[in-house]
Amino acid sequence: MVNHTASTPLARSRRARLKNQETVVSLNEEQLLLESSEQPVESVEAQQYAGFWVRFWAFLLDMLVLFSLNSLFIRSWFVFLDDGVQSIGPFATLTFIQAGTFFLYFALMTKFFGKTIGKMVLGIKVVSADGSPLTWKQIIFREGIVRLVYHIQIFTISMFMWLYLFVAFVPTKRGLHDLVADTMVVHDKK
Repeated sequence: MVNHTASTPLARSRRARLKNQETVVSLNEEQLLLESSEQPVESVEAQQYAGFWVRFWAFLLDMLVLFSLNSLFIRSWFVFLDDGVQSIGPFATLTFIQAGTFFLYFALMTKFFGKTIGKMVLGIKVVSADGSPLTWKQIIFREGIVRLVYHIQIFTISMFMWLYLFVAFVPTKRGLHDLVADTMVVHDKK
């Protein structure tokens, strides 16, 4: 008969190896239980980028929404104002107010919902490139500063609108405003 409780060095090392294997197996089982109880988080890399045309149509829908809002709420008030109130020097007051509603619409909708009405209709959303929630800094750069550069007009010709085409030729489908703000537009899985 073989004595299993022998205290030879070989038997002691075998028992130690078996004990270590049992510990590793129990740790792996605990780790699997913890991982299965956590909600799966989809990485930004696994999401499908929204291309130029879907973003273009979403932008046109947003322009329709903004035109409607401006017509209903802002232009209707300017009908009743004097000509002196309607302009400040060579600049039209209405232009400043419409630019403000443009920025506020895009900034607030993107910050609080991650998408505008046009993006909601077409099933796309704006996300941070690293997967974290969008910050006000990103929103201000994306929707304010860079879009302002896009819409600079010289002699009534928008000089930088062609920069929107940047989205069509970059593999990650990110525009200049996305690159500066470290954001991207992806298809919404919901």
